[in-house]
Amino acid sequence: MLFFKRIFNFKPAKVAQMADNRLDTRYAPGAAFPLHSYLHLSRYDWRPAKVLNLSGRGIGLLGARESKATEGQDVKVKVVLGKRELVLEGRLAHFEPRPKGVYCGIGFTFTDFLTQKAYLQLLQPIAIGQSLQPVAPDRVVQNEPQFIKQVFRGEGDCVLTVWLTKTPGTPLHSFEFQMHDYFCRADVVSGVLEAYGRTAGESHKGKLSNPVFDTTGGLSDEIRQLFHWILPNLSAAVPDDVRAFLHNFAE
Repeated sequence: MLFFKRIFNFKPAKVAQMADNRLDTRYAPGAAFPLHSYLHLSRYDWRPAKVLNLSGRGIGLLGARESKATEGQDVKVKVVLGKRELVLEGRLAHFEPRPKGVYCGIGFTFTDFLTQKAYLQLLQPIAIGQSLQPVAPDRVVQNEPQFIKQVFRGEGDCVLTVWLTKTPGTPLHSFEFQMHDYFCRADVVSGVLEAYGRTAGESHKGKLSNPVFDTTGGLSDEIRQLFHWILPNLSAAVPDDVRAFLHNFAE
């Protein structure tokens, strides 16, 4: 059921402390993100539906025109990502005919915390990627003479930093992607994507100089999976050349 076993191990107290705006913010998954959904209405079979947006509390789906429902009725939604699938119970809060189908706005009624945690895990790569916005150049500290630094900040403490070489054409040289407590970085010299985590309480400098590598591969594999799932969800504010550069290390 869980999308990650080693990372995003949310606890009930942590979820309860999340600000309302973090749970209510809606994110639209990227067109290339392989997320599929199916809607189950009373007396109807599971039917494919397109995910238009998600938040920590609900989902917006575009269903088939022949779908019939009434606002307030109980429904079920199945979301599928790769080999993982999750069935969620909810209530139809909004039902609206549209040119390409019917919009179904559904508020989830989580019946157990494990289901809620799995759903919040699924939301992470979408929220991280879609929330990235460029930091104004005059607010980026340029402290490496041979490089030009570009920074994109996202929700929470998510930060994507890329370095361009000060040579003709200013080619991209390297990047570091902080995804909450998890990191990926790579450069054109090594061509290798490094994935690592950190322990709570470390300073930012400590995170970089003393990465917590996982020799068993489980943690590293999950961070790499997170990175792969974020890429198709990058916001339009991330330039095409940066997107292509990141994709080079995801192959």
